[in-house]
Amino acid sequence: MPRNFTDYDIEQMEEKESKFFQESLYNNFLKRGNNGKYAMSVSIQPYTNTLAMLQKNSITIRDSWSKDDKELASILGVDAVVRTSIQKERFMSDVASAGIDAGKKILDAVLKKPVVLPGVTNKTNDIRATCSILSNGEALWNDSYTRESNYSFTANEIIEQITDNFAKHFPYKRKA
Repeated sequence: MPRNFTDYDIEQMEEKESKFFQESLYNNFLKRGNNGKYAMSVSIQPYTNTLAMLQKNSITIRDSWSKDDKELASILGVDAVVRTSIQKERFMSDVASAGIDAGKKILDAVLKKPVVLPGVTNKTNDIRATCSILSNGEALWNDSYTRESNYSFTANEIIEQITDNFAKHFPYKRKA
């Protein structure tokens, strides 16, 4: 973790990323599912409605992560819920990652050819994500995606790539 990061900072970052993930997944499902080539065969509740209904029922974002899927679907008035899980494994800081990248560029320039340094990478994180559609305690669909990142990618860019990947594979769309 970055220096001086408190448990509170981590919780705030997780909840902020969770909300952005909801928005991005919703937008990508609609973009990929209603694009002239495909049409959605199910209705997807807007993430803003979901957040409002959770708040109305005094359920925080963090609390929703551990709620039973049947109970959550009932509270939200939907047939199924979409669950995602993100795991990040941090290898180094963004500063260290940028330093490795700068060092490689300097070597490339000095040697006037691309340098391959075996076992040396500037990735800061490995990110593993899963997305499932659950109804009545059963998984209707599941997908997973793994991505590495470095200092040059923002969290929002990575979330956008992950959710776009899930939307590509979303099963509830049909040829228009």
